[in-house]
Amino acid sequence: MVTEFTKEKNYRIETNRLDLYSTKGLDEDMTNLLQNGTSAIYIDFSNVEEVSSAVLGLLLYKKMTYQKQGVQLFLINVKPQIQKVLKILNLNGHLLL
Repeated sequence: MVTEFTKEKNYRIETNRLDLYSTKGLDEDMTNLLQNGTSAIYIDFSNVEEVSSAVLGLLLYKKMTYQKQGVQLFLINVKPQIQKVLKILNLNGHLLL
């Protein structure tokens, strides 16, 4: 018998706009995501249509913080317009799966 066991967590952003005013709540939520034994965290951006530079900075900070603890952070289901912004800023290789 083979059982696949992964320690990956998937979370969805419920709002369609992540701006400067969302950073504090997002920071707190992302801090609470980190659990013992987690190897990767996937943030589902399927609902997100707008994202601010402050939120992108927070995501990069969290990625570095998680990496120090051996946890990978990836954004999944990112809409094309946000992918384009990430590509222009050369962040697509850092945040996208």
